[in-house]
Amino acid sequence: MSTYYVDFNNNTEMTWTMGVYQVLPDSIGLESVSWKQTTVPTQGSSGVEWEVDYNVAIANYKQVGGVGVYKASQTLVTELGSVWDCVFKDNVQQLVQSSGSAPADSIIINNKSNQLGNLGIGMSGQGAVFKKNVVSGASAQFQVTPTYYAGLFNDLVLGEVISSNVSVGPQKIVFPDGQNCATVTASMSGESIKMSVSYSQVSLVSRQVLDRLMSIQQERTGILLEHN
Repeated sequence: MSTYYVDFNNNTEMTWTMGVYQVLPDSIGLESVSWKQTTVPTQGSSGVEWEVDYNVAIANYKQVGGVGVYKASQTLVTELGSVWDCVFKDNVQQLVQSSGSAPADSIIINNKSNQLGNLGIGMSGQGAVFKKNVVSGASAQFQVTPTYYAGLFNDLVLGEVISSNVSVGPQKIVFPDGQNCATVTASMSGESIKMSVSYSQVSLVSRQVLDRLMSIQQERTGILLEHN
């Protein structure tokens, strides 16, 4: 199973939260949310990672300070080409796998709960895109051809809808063949902030060693060890 990384070097004079989110360009009516994120102080470094394993999710939706936030009530492992039903059982909405099949690049969730449903998919245990208020008897179809973006935010929570809240960026992340690590760098350009991205290949073993070194450095000094 492939593992991907997005590292963030904050070479600015502010603390930033880097949020990574997905867009499914071939699916309509979806909301992208903060899927992976990390908050980094000035002159610090951190990162996020994920494996390409898929999830289906049901979520509660609410407005927090005028911004929409999805909080999953159930997240289950799935595969491309699968069909799921959202049913109402034991006094709660929940997902059960259906016997049907979807196109090889898609996941379908049918709402059979007799209630509105906020249905979504994601990767690595976290919902990434949602379709809000799917009526009972209707379906949400996700053609899973994700495009990844990274942006800088002043304030962000997991599951927060991505809209005009991106302060810097977004920066499209496209991993070249054979490379699995994107390094996003924020730096000052006069009075403005610019983002740049570079790519490399990182093995799981070398990554684990690097993460351990960063942890030891932070424990000893309270300062994150920068890395490229």
